[in-house]
Amino acid sequence: MTSISAIIEKNNQTIAFFNANDYLNAIESSTLALTSLREASENNGEESNIDESHAEFSGINRLDECVLLSAVSEHRRAIHDTNNSDYFIYDHGISIPTSVKVDTDILSAIAIFNSALAHHLAAESLDTPTSTEALQKAQRLYHLAYHVDTSSRSLLFQFAVINNLGVVERKLGNTSVSNQCFDYLAYLLENTNFEDQQV
Repeated sequence: MTSISAIIEKNNQTIAFFNANDYLNAIESSTLALTSLREASENNGEESNIDESHAEFSGINRLDECVLLSAVSEHRRAIHDTNNSDYFIYDHGISIPTSVKVDTDILSAIAIFNSALAHHLAAESLDTPTSTEALQKAQRLYHLAYHVDTSSRSLLFQFAVINNLGVVERKLGNTSVSNQCFDYLAYLLENTNFEDQQV
């Protein structure tokens, strides 16, 4: 049986690799976290086969709260696209405190985002012919992360995913798709009542 704690540990190891700018090991670690989640999902009968015996941490049970805590706890500089310096990459991996109880949907969204970010940052740092492959993988994973977060539509998570997807699309030469991403971000900013948001 795969424990949530073990998956969280793999996820958080990915963050440690981000902090060390070791993006290839971040890819490997994030892939292990995703593989463990997939295996746990494939092995489940009627209910989840994941042991959720870790403690609940009061007040931190939503995706946006994990995003916010991760961004606040990291003191890393943001990486900017060197070819298009006007585009910001949200480079904070999303960690999960080990005492936090999260459901598998939130854990899946976080693990997928971190894997997308690992591929994205690896592509930015390597700038080799394989960079395009890594960007294409990041593109697919960002799309998947966006669609995994369908029930809660976590605003901060959406901002990070859509922003980074827009940057990836731009790097891949998909200017119109990139513009759609950034237009959607502007729409979200203009039409969100931040006073009603509970983060």
